[in-house]
Amino acid sequence: MADNIRIFTALSIPANISGQIVSHLPDWQDQLSFQKWVDPRDLHITLHFIGDMPVSSIPAIQTAMQEAVSRTASFSLELSKLGSFGREERPSVLWLGLKQLPAELTRLHQSLGQSLHSGIGYTPETRPYRPHVTLARKYSADEPCTAEKLEKLSSPFLQHQTAFDIAGITLYRTRLGERPMYEPIAVAQFDK
Repeated sequence: MADNIRIFTALSIPANISGQIVSHLPDWQDQLSFQKWVDPRDLHITLHFIGDMPVSSIPAIQTAMQEAVSRTASFSLELSKLGSFGREERPSVLWLGLKQLPAELTRLHQSLGQSLHSGIGYTPETRPYRPHVTLARKYSADEPCTAEKLEKLSSPFLQHQTAFDIAGITLYRTRLGERPMYEPIAVAQFDK
């Protein structure tokens, strides 16, 4: 049997921005009862979750990543407020969103999806792309996790620098049960 690894492509969060997030985590963890918080070294914005693939597919994926960055201009992102997926009573995911969705990010997502389809037969998801930084999973409090509460908790974070330049695409390997869980195995950088 071929050795398979679970992989995905993402945008890395630079150290200065992840540091800002980490500085607010204690307050968020104190105020929001999520059972599983992401290791700060695992913060990222997913582009495409590829899934279990043979190690031998990595060169083709790297080629697809390089094609995508060569067709897209480098760009900046700015993180925004906290949000959640799921009902307020039991949200499944807590995340940080983007202040806006730049056209370059949409193009990069689409271009990478097309290149991965051509290179390895990957089929991109059909649901709309909702870029975000996952912070926690599995809400467990009795009171709802309201949008108002998340807005209030976001306010101190938004007083800081939350914009950053995207250097390229990173291919990550998932290592279940380990911390950090995500290991970078390849990077395709934008031309400066």
